[in-house]
Amino acid sequence: MSIKCIIVDDEPKSRRNLRDLLNEYCTQVEIVGEAASAAETLKLLKKVQPDLLFLDIEMPGGSGFDLLKSINEQQFEVVFVTAFDKYGIQAIKFCAIDYLLKPIDIFELSKAVDKATDQINRKIENRRLAELVANIDRPDDEKRLALPLADKVEFVMINRIVRMEADGNYTHIYMDDKKAYMVCKTLKEYQEILVSYDFLRTHQSHLINCRKIAAYVKIDGGYILMDDGGNVPISRQRREEVLKLLKIFAH
Repeated sequence: MSIKCIIVDDEPKSRRNLRDLLNEYCTQVEIVGEAASAAETLKLLKKVQPDLLFLDIEMPGGSGFDLLKSINEQQFEVVFVTAFDKYGIQAIKFCAIDYLLKPIDIFELSKAVDKATDQINRKIENRRLAELVANIDRPDDEKRLALPLADKVEFVMINRIVRMEADGNYTHIYMDDKKAYMVCKTLKEYQEILVSYDFLRTHQSHLINCRKIAAYVKIDGGYILMDDGGNVPISRQRREEVLKLLKIFAH
């Protein structure tokens, strides 16, 4: 799993050094932004949602501690980076996952990234379990499906899914707001999960939400037109079953 991080340091040389170390020794970390001040960081946080912040403590216009105080909901882990050992205890009081002294030691950096990765994965799992429990009490039209993506687990409303398409061991999932996801799960797994939510396997490679059907087109051998404009084929083996079910949904 890729860990998205932001580097915050007012010194370009320090940012470059940390960036080089992460790229060479911590390949699971993806740097999605850099900032030189607390104000720049706040703007950046509105654009990207990092898992991890490498945060310098002493910066002009406000310290790293000041920055964290100004954030209402901190969704990311923090590793403080400082040239002064005196900040260690204060950093710990701010519940940082770790703090690093400059010049950065490669071994200490790797340890900090490993700790952050473990904590981030635990948060994802806790959220997944919380959603699972919440799903039990939700009515069918509010139930959600967990999608394990490369960098996170995203929860989508089942009734917003239009269709799914197989791609080997992966599945492409198309939503009614035009969003699309690629998930490392087979279509068969999703068929088993969604069969009781009016999803229909029309073809070896296609699973559709019957509530998102726009039309059944009889020409060219027959196919289904979905609300998102997608054309979904009907296999010869499934044609009779599919047409029978389409008649039920037409009433």
